[in-house]
Amino acid sequence: MSAAHKSENPAATEFHAKQSTNAAIVAPAEKIGNLQAKRLANIVAQMALAGHQVHELEHGFLVCRWGMTKVCPDLAALVGFARQIGASS
Repeated sequence: MSAAHKSENPAATEFHAKQSTNAAIVAPAEKIGNLQAKRLANIVAQMALAGHQVHELEHGFLVCRWGMTKVCPDLAALVGFARQIGASS
C-alpha cells in the first residue's frame, strides 16, 4: 500500500500552477475596489472571535451578545465599538 499523493495534473488541463505568469492569483482589495467590504469582513470576524454577532441592517449594523444588542449606524461606529470592547486594535 502506498501513501496518497497529489496528482501532478489534477484538472487534466496540462497547465501547472508554477507555469502561471500571473504574480497575484487573487487581486488585492485595493485594485478591485472592495476595500470597504474587506474591512467589514475583518471587523465582523474579529467580533465573532470575541463572541459577538454582527448583523447588517438596511442602515447600519446590529451587534448582539448574551441577549443584549447595540446598533451601530455605520462602519466607523462598528469599528469604534469593536475597539471599545477589545475585539479590534
